[in-house]
Amino acid sequence: MTGLKTILLLSDNPGEDYLARVRSGVDRACRPAGVGLDAINVYDRDITTTQVLEKSDHAGVILTPPVSDDRQILSLLEARGVPFVRIAALLDMDRGSTVGMDEYEAASSIVGHMTARGHRRIGIVRGPSSQLVSMRRYNGYSNALGAKGLRVDSALVVQGDFTRQSGREQAPKLFAAKPTAIFACNDEMAAGVIDAADAVGIAIPGDISLVGYDDNAVATKVRPQLTTVRQPCEAMGEAAGKLLVEQIGRAGMPKQNVLVPFEIVERDSVADYTG
Repeated sequence: MTGLKTILLLSDNPGEDYLARVRSGVDRACRPAGVGLDAINVYDRDITTTQVLEKSDHAGVILTPPVSDDRQILSLLEARGVPFVRIAALLDMDRGSTVGMDEYEAASSIVGHMTARGHRRIGIVRGPSSQLVSMRRYNGYSNALGAKGLRVDSALVVQGDFTRQSGREQAPKLFAAKPTAIFACNDEMAAGVIDAADAVGIAIPGDISLVGYDDNAVATKVRPQLTTVRQPCEAMGEAAGKLLVEQIGRAGMPKQNVLVPFEIVERDSVADYTG
């Protein structure tokens, strides 16, 4: 490991809690190896990921979504011969080592949790269309409905952008369509749905059940606390860090695709539906 300096965790993502958890895991892998860690998130900043990399002299790079599927970035790293690991990649899985979880199965499982409790009219607040993970989670939602012989009702589908504000803004459209439950594709948007429900006197889960995705800090700060998918962010970060340190220390190391298990965390935001 002689000569190792610092690796870069590169992001373009509004999810501060998500990134903090990933960074914590990466740091756990780097410290024992004597490797430093820089974390740069270009979201809402006047700099691009390409500009960051053009100035970078890091020994290796970890990419988080959606940067992990940015083909321009992948090509730039490959051309420069910089070792990299991709977290939650969905495209070109043969390009670099990857660490992730089954987004489709996780979404299907959390929606299946609601159908198992009697819900059939389930709405969804989708994530941004620019991120492939949004489609994976939507497809998981659709699969869970299909498993009960249900079709997706377009009136129960609204478009968010992974921010709390978008959940707050889109929720009234769902409320008008009379769902008995809602799947928000991340916890921040679920928190926005709770804000909107509180504003009009809709009780969660008394009137509408609600689930999120990620198990970020907001999931336990809102009331009711969210039933959600626990995305293993720390574990993914640690696995990515270990892979990158190994790649830097061993030239020609084979690429690996590591899958980390998710967990459904049950709290207070889902009630049985018997209507």
